[in-house]
Amino acid sequence: MKKKDICIGMVLAIAAIVVVVMLEELFNLGYTLKTVIKVVAFMGSIVLYSGLTHKKFVEVIRLRKIKNIKPILISMAIFFVGTALAFLIFRRFIDLNNIRQSLIAKENLTRSNCLFVFAYIIVCNSFLEESFFRGYINGIFKSKKLGAIISAILFSIYHIGIFVTWFNPFIFIICMAGLTGVGLFLQWLSNKFESILASYITHACANVVINIIGALIIFEVI
Repeated sequence: MKKKDICIGMVLAIAAIVVVVMLEELFNLGYTLKTVIKVVAFMGSIVLYSGLTHKKFVEVIRLRKIKNIKPILISMAIFFVGTALAFLIFRRFIDLNNIRQSLIAKENLTRSNCLFVFAYIIVCNSFLEESFFRGYINGIFKSKKLGAIISAILFSIYHIGIFVTWFNPFIFIICMAGLTGVGLFLQWLSNKFESILASYITHACANVVINIIGALIIFEVI
């Protein structure tokens, strides 16, 4: 990997993350507009990198077929159960009403649109994030270990703007560490199967649990 390509890739990636996070924090944008901005920023940086380095888009994001899906099914089950258990363990430390108010005020979620939004997050947003973090950013570096560490850290930092007001400092630190660990595991999956489809399917499965919890919060079931 040429140093020039690494510099181009990191500048474009960090610029995309900064744009998305800054708009998230500085402006009270509707969820649809924020989503469009995120898609344009993330995919735009990948397309620019692909063009500037003369690499195929599908190769930049490592979108390849998977032959053996059985191990991925195991990882899906682990993430599904693990996410649910994590919520049950730390629930007493979480102010669910604060999260509910944040989702309504900051994300503009309502009972009428939340199910559509959550479906988008599970199916589309998971793919977008895997393409960007596990495919594009990790692939910038020749060293898979270095790429995994940097992509996991940036993955964690990116989510700060989403839940920075949700939790107390203790839970916040746990979330950041947990997200970094999740990023490393998803990267390991992507590297092992040489395709983001492996990490995408697992990521989507975890988001199923997270958004079920989100729906229960919005509808005030919990």
